[in-house]
Amino acid sequence: MLRIPVSFQARAMFIGLACAALACMTPPGPKGVLSFLASPAGPGVAALAVMAVGISVEELGTIRRIRIGVGLCVVAAALVAGGGLWGAALGAPIVWPAWLLYGAGASGVALALRRDVAVFRDPRHGQSVRLEGISADAVRLTANGAPVSIPAALIRGVSLATGPDGRGVFILLGSRDKVIGDARALPWVAAHRDGDTLLLTEHQAALDAELLVARLLEAASAGEGEYR
Repeated sequence: MLRIPVSFQARAMFIGLACAALACMTPPGPKGVLSFLASPAGPGVAALAVMAVGISVEELGTIRRIRIGVGLCVVAAALVAGGGLWGAALGAPIVWPAWLLYGAGASGVALALRRDVAVFRDPRHGQSVRLEGISADAVRLTANGAPVSIPAALIRGVSLATGPDGRGVFILLGSRDKVIGDARALPWVAAHRDGDTLLLTEHQAALDAELLVARLLEAASAGEGEYR
């Protein structure tokens, strides 16, 4: 999964830049936490909290939670934009360094927003490995844009997995040598005498892990006996 431009740290930095700029735009008035939150900087603070919740929900797994998580990140981006509009509507002082700072933060938020909208539509967005289909004959993938096909009869075992990139499925194959296409591009995690194991995440499959397990077992059962 593409992490660098959309990680928690990067998002927090961009929203923090925008929030600092909005604080500079706040008209003079009473000081204090409540007055600060009731200023254009308030939406920026709220955006940080909403973004943190969104990323946490996305990493819990299941396609529904992934979409809810990225949806919250979209809301965070809207809050950053709303803070800027609020500052402009209040006639915030034209402090060019502050607006430049806000622009830098908002640009980073916009880049993350593009990713979030794309992932909401298709959780496979940005993945180097993508599941294209499962049938009784084969599991069809694309790896780095090239087609890769795993004969269903190669599947020896399937089990749920949880890792840094969220939930997924371990797939034990009798041999990677029978994989059609560039097998080296697949996410292999183990090799032993019973075969080789790869990991397919929910983001890569656009399926809940439990459903992915069921469909893979059905395919393996249908192809049983073809591989020896």
